[in-house]
Amino acid sequence: MTTTIWKNLVVETQFATELTLSGLRRLCSVPTDPALVQWGSNELNYALHVGMYSYSSGLERLCKLAIACNGYATTGEFPKVRKYSHKIGDLLDAVEKLSPPPSSPGSAPRTEGYLVRPVDGLDPDLTNTVQRFASGAGRYEHLDSLSNDDAEVNTYNEWAALAARSSISEEVRRLISLKEAMTYAIGSELADDGLESSGQTVMEDLELPMFQPSVGVVLSLFRKVRWVSTILDVSTYYTSPNLPILGEVVSPTFIHKSADFFNYHIARFSDDAVVEEELAEVYERIHVREAETDSEDFEENGIKV
Repeated sequence: MTTTIWKNLVVETQFATELTLSGLRRLCSVPTDPALVQWGSNELNYALHVGMYSYSSGLERLCKLAIACNGYATTGEFPKVRKYSHKIGDLLDAVEKLSPPPSSPGSAPRTEGYLVRPVDGLDPDLTNTVQRFASGAGRYEHLDSLSNDDAEVNTYNEWAALAARSSISEEVRRLISLKEAMTYAIGSELADDGLESSGQTVMEDLELPMFQPSVGVVLSLFRKVRWVSTILDVSTYYTSPNLPILGEVVSPTFIHKSADFFNYHIARFSDDAVVEEELAEVYERIHVREAETDSEDFEENGIKV
């Protein structure tokens, strides 16, 4: 029985972690200004529904895991969590009401700064938007609108309003610029080595755009997940021999400062300082190539350089 509990808890936590991270990554690509989208189209807006579907499902599962594990560590029984359905706001409130299990030795050092529910300037609108989507009104809004004239297709408008109020730090802004520079450099080097077609799938992933206003909202969403992950960690940190330490699953992904999370898991730099050093060398080669190309173009047009 204990082996089954361990396996189910670990697999569910892995599932929830990857769902949440996938959603946060995708949400960074939601354009919030039509002028930023090529030809002013809305063709990239669907990223919002892809990201929100993954994020809301992952956050819901992490909340339910925290409630379930805390209940088991406290009473020896897993409480029923289906009653919460997809009500994200109620789930977050329930997690906030949890007390550390009596057997808990305290939080792991890495989690001590994240035990308190974060206060975010985008709330309550941010939580309401996630809950509206998770409960079905947002997930099915396009399909519902086909047969119901009263159905509201409003998730994008809500997201754009949140993005207009969001902000990012200078460090995150720098990391976004660094990723753009890295993408250009890799594309240039692949083309120069005759690997433009071979590297197409790599470039498609790297070239996925990031919009700073959406990144601001994403980092607010991340801080909610970091807090819930911390409560899950505390609830399973040597509290019962029947519970695995689930912080070992969520911590590598979510227990970070906001800029570090963006660095490691959105921009996906192993070491941004090393990336900067490498790019400095690569851009010297790129500038030489571009200068030679410009010179050849001028000569072909009969212009002396």
